[in-house]
This record gives sequence, C-alpha cells and structure tokens, in this order.
Amino acid sequence: MSLGKSISNRIYELRLSKHLTQETLAEKAGMDVNALGRIERGQNYNIKVETLDKIINALEVDYNSFFSFQDQENNYSKIISKLSLVNDQEKILDVFDKILDIELDKNN
Repeated sequence: MSLGKSISNRIYELRLSKHLTQETLAEKAGMDVNALGRIERGQNYNIKVETLDKIINALEVDYNSFFSFQDQENNYSKIISKLSLVNDQEKILDVFDKILDIELDKNN
C-alpha cells in the first residue's frame, strides 16, 4: 500500500474511532469538508504537510500515534499468526469477544 493511501486510511480510521463526522473534523481542522472527503477517499495523495498537520491536530493525536499505522498492521498480523497456532481457538475468540464487549460498554 502506498504512503498516500495509508495516510488516507489512517485519517478515516481515526475519525471514525473518535466518532467524528467529516463535517466536524473539517471544521476542527479549518478546512473544506469536500477537500477532507477527497483526502479520505484517496483522491488527493499530494496532501500538503500543513494540511496534514491541521488534520492530525484536529484528531487530537500526536505524530507517533498517527504514523503508527505500519506497526498496527504488523501487530494485527502477529496476533492472527499466534491465533492460528492455538489449539482451542473458540476459547480465545470467546475471550476476545468479552474484552470487546467491555470496551464497547466503556464507550457508551
């Protein structure tokens, strides 16, 4: 995946995780909502550093967190690989399900 596509995906992913609409994020970043939409859809990979800085600040994340998408993909792969080695995957999936329920309850 190209860096531009990874950045587009990361903006989209973080916006959703923070329960922000495109309109809200664009307003917080001081930019046009259509421009943000084009960035998220990957129609504008030539994003200016200043624009990216505004978006990162509006998402209220630091640069390390924003650019950790490479590490996250590797972490997902590691977890999936480990899960495939477990004999009783149903028990592990049940534990994951309970953890997710707890996390979702915290957010509501």
